[in-house]
Amino acid sequence: MIKVFVVDDEKLVRRGILGLIDWETYGMEVVGDSESGEETLSFLRKVEVDLLFTDLEMPGLSGIPFLQEVKRIRPDLQIVVLTMHQEFELIQQALRIGILDYITKAQIEEENIDALMNGIKIRYLETMHHTQLGGRNVLYNEIYVWETESKLKCEEAVKLLERHTFPFEFLSETRLLFSGECNSIRLKSIIEDFGAEESSLLEIKQVKGTAYDQLEDTLKTRLENKLFEDRRPGCFTYTYLYPALLQEPSGASRKEILELSLKMEFMVYEECYEEGMEKIRRAALSREERTAVFYHFSLYWSGFSGKDFTRYFEEVGGFRWWYQWREWFDDTRRLVRKRIGEANEEIGTMEAIHKAMNYIREHMDREITLEELLRLTGMSKSHFSKHFKKITGKTFVTYLNDMRIESAKKYLVETRQPIYWIASQVGYMDEHYFRRIFRERTGENPKQYRDNN
Repeated sequence: MIKVFVVDDEKLVRRGILGLIDWETYGMEVVGDSESGEETLSFLRKVEVDLLFTDLEMPGLSGIPFLQEVKRIRPDLQIVVLTMHQEFELIQQALRIGILDYITKAQIEEENIDALMNGIKIRYLETMHHTQLGGRNVLYNEIYVWETESKLKCEEAVKLLERHTFPFEFLSETRLLFSGECNSIRLKSIIEDFGAEESSLLEIKQVKGTAYDQLEDTLKTRLENKLFEDRRPGCFTYTYLYPALLQEPSGASRKEILELSLKMEFMVYEECYEEGMEKIRRAALSREERTAVFYHFSLYWSGFSGKDFTRYFEEVGGFRWWYQWREWFDDTRRLVRKRIGEANEEIGTMEAIHKAMNYIREHMDREITLEELLRLTGMSKSHFSKHFKKITGKTFVTYLNDMRIESAKKYLVETRQPIYWIASQVGYMDEHYFRRIFRERTGENPKQYRDNN
């Protein structure tokens, strides 16, 4: 049990805190309470305490000097500061001293007390875990790591393990560590009950003698990338050799990935596509970087794929693993190749027209002339016009106006911006001309379209 001490100079507040929280539910036991800093320090000199909940505004010794003295007497004691208001300057000073967390007293009275206390418990256990791992080496040839998909899921996993009295340690806010002598069959059963699709169980071999802090750093970097590459549907257990994780080479950069995925050869030739896919799979990208890079890919090919790139983040928001991205890439490529096959053009011509299509999309908020596109593609007027219509099915002017009207529709539905603003954003400086063109193409004026959609 985590031994808790509560400090607040207002007796009613202190009794309220003690009574409102079901401490035993969170693996905690209140060993005492106090109304002053001096009384608290006296208690700490005599009795072992793990977690201190304390107000900072009390008569006598209080505030930062009080916290400093607590840390001097009990360096490993974790502290949660109780405040009436979120006083930024005071909290910043307290955080520099090394408090675990701070909460307002109003939060304790709210319905989210369970989430609040579970969060404090998780941070306490994780902090103590890091302290205890310092200087320790792994004693077993293998260890197990339970990877959960979020911090909230990890908190739920901790509750489940505690109900099963199954021993574990923290690696991070989403990873739990188990020694090599744990009952792995029972652990797998617990994870299956919890939700195998929301978890990964990793067996790391040949780790005996490795420093825990080194192991932790490796798992946070190398293992995260390996799991992204290897995870597949219907399987949640994976085995890795620790020495092999250390030797895992760095993948291609964000710039390299973007450059190769925007080439026409990448979409046309199977060999180029498969080689590119392997580089993308092993790219040294975080989840956020990956989402950003692939957005540019989606945007760049949207003219050929026909996909609505404005729904991109909604489409890929739940992706965590490579197999999900691979299916998404394959689908995008299938749509692009369908358009390419129907056009039946040489790659050089395709690339030039595609370049013009993207230029139109990126610059449609201003006047675009045919001469600009001819300079961009290096094509003659007749050659460009012929192939642009063959590939897009439209003349340059029709294509530009269609794109502007489609963008205007999205602005009308997804924003409350005035009509004149939307007109300028899609390249119509004359609002009245925009209204006329919009009605001709949609059968409604902009206001009617907004109201009906």
